[in-house]
Amino acid sequence: MSFAQVLLTNVTANQDTNHAILEMLELDKDQQVQYHVYEVAYFEKQIFCCLSGGVIEDNEIQFTPVGLGAFEALTNIEDEEDSEYFAEQIELAEGGIAAQIEEVFSRVPDKSRVCFIGNLNDEMQNELGKYFTLAH
Repeated sequence: MSFAQVLLTNVTANQDTNHAILEMLELDKDQQVQYHVYEVAYFEKQIFCCLSGGVIEDNEIQFTPVGLGAFEALTNIEDEEDSEYFAEQIELAEGGIAAQIEEVFSRVPDKSRVCFIGNLNDEMQNELGKYFTLAH
């Protein structure tokens, strides 16, 4: 796969979302929450993307609480240019993660924001970990 990625550590979800997630996980509410939000260099393109738990059903996104936080963090990236947003379902059974990711990156315009949505279970996280930094 031909892209470089950097985990963005300077973006987060909205305060209410972060507090709800920390409460759900029974963690101290003063902690910072890090989401899987990345800046990607794909050939000549700069793309921002996030990895969000959830599903797309009937053209409607059903996020997990942490998946919603990742999407909010993606929308909170400050950028001078207007960006187009894309929501893309990602699945293990669809011919390989690498091919799905690369197809999306090749299709979207420069400066896009892509939210990859899927069941981020252990198997999916292991596969995504081959392409994205999953720990800071």
